[in-house]
Amino acid sequence: MLVKNHLFGKIASVVMAATLLVGTASAAPAPASVSTAPVTKEQWVKQNAHEIKSLNSDDFSDLAFLKPILQNKKVVSLGENFHRVAEYGEVKTRLIKYLHEELGYDVIAFESGMGDAAFAYENRKNLTPAQMMEQSIFPIWFSKDNLELFKYIKEQSTTDHPLYLAGYDMQFTSVYLTAYIANWIGTVDQKRGQDFYQFDLKAVTELYAQLNKYMLNADNNPKYLAAVKKVQKKYEPKYLALITWVNKHKQELAKKYPNNPQLVEFINKALADRTRFIKAATLNTRESYSYRDQAMINNLEWLMKTVYPGKKVILWAHNDHLAKNTSKIDNAQTDKNGTTKWIKSFTSMGELLHKKLQDDIYVLGLYMNQGQATEISTGKLFNISPMPEGSLEHTLMSSGFANTFVDFTTTKDSPGSEWLSSQVYAAEDGMIGEQVYPMSMRFVPREQFDGILLIDRVKAPNTEYEGGMMQQQNEKK
Repeated sequence: MLVKNHLFGKIASVVMAATLLVGTASAAPAPASVSTAPVTKEQWVKQNAHEIKSLNSDDFSDLAFLKPILQNKKVVSLGENFHRVAEYGEVKTRLIKYLHEELGYDVIAFESGMGDAAFAYENRKNLTPAQMMEQSIFPIWFSKDNLELFKYIKEQSTTDHPLYLAGYDMQFTSVYLTAYIANWIGTVDQKRGQDFYQFDLKAVTELYAQLNKYMLNADNNPKYLAAVKKVQKKYEPKYLALITWVNKHKQELAKKYPNNPQLVEFINKALADRTRFIKAATLNTRESYSYRDQAMINNLEWLMKTVYPGKKVILWAHNDHLAKNTSKIDNAQTDKNGTTKWIKSFTSMGELLHKKLQDDIYVLGLYMNQGQATEISTGKLFNISPMPEGSLEHTLMSSGFANTFVDFTTTKDSPGSEWLSSQVYAAEDGMIGEQVYPMSMRFVPREQFDGILLIDRVKAPNTEYEGGMMQQQNEKK
């Protein structure tokens, strides 16, 4: 199981000692005696941390310190070290509202299917916020906690400054995209639309059958590779042929959405992403992540240049996809015999994006100290014990706050900040983990993030909400 690492840092800084006066009243005062002592990393945190007083308040006064830091950025990345945490959704929604209302950010882009988000947003008038959520992002984020963001997106869509919803992943996200594309193609060629609906669902079903069958035994497994390549050989020509057909019929297809002529391009992007999704399955875990992230940054750059030129963008994803130098991160990998070794992580879209944008992007990593969450695949509840001494999280808890924000960009030369340039250890789920593993990742904070937000106590997301597709189906019955 691949998990991630943990770092210890050392800090040095100068504190002036109290001046001691020596001598009698009639004698001249002796020179002050000065002693220096290093500022510990815990002291540095207390001196430099900002308290986030609420995870969901519309009073943004406690976020005012972010204005000079973020107002001139082109992109703000909001990461997370685990997906299924209620508080992450709450605080991200609050930060997104702040960035949109106070600093003029325009787009929220998810680590989810690019085509899925595009079609869901285009059809938002016909969807409830819950349905828009279910049709645009991965199920790992379906929750009452995140529903607030989609209510906000729908509300803002009728204003002079909408918050656009986008995705940039190439992975299969929902069957609704298949239906949207099939129906759209069907307006020009009904049979072709029906054929696409059938073969697209079959391709995804057959691919997942192999992924689920081999799971952790897929890497360097010739049987698995042969099975996936069989799927690739069977369906890739179908997707490529349909792309050719779409290119020949763009004008006819564009008539369905006359107010959004660019939407037809999302068909080709979505079809091409299906071939990449299958291709990624033929690679080992680390190679697959790098391949996927290269596809994601290609999608993101296309969105920023073609669909949303000049717009300020907010990214929502796992820390692993957004950190600035992921290839320098060490992950703890434990084999079947219980032996653990440290291996380098993959090259993420965050690393590629940082090389291009440099100071025009701000990357925020989210971490938790203790509480509960649910496993990625099973949804099973698990406990998170307080992070151990020596961990990044334990150090940040020195702030004394329930929610601690530490900015690295404005504290580069502050006394005691040296620990931010040293290796630390932190908790993560890893590339294929189901839970959060303490001290399973090690990295240098300044190399990976511009800031970190630590939440002391977290809980599992609330997956019961109203207005979703399942509720609609049950009501029809």
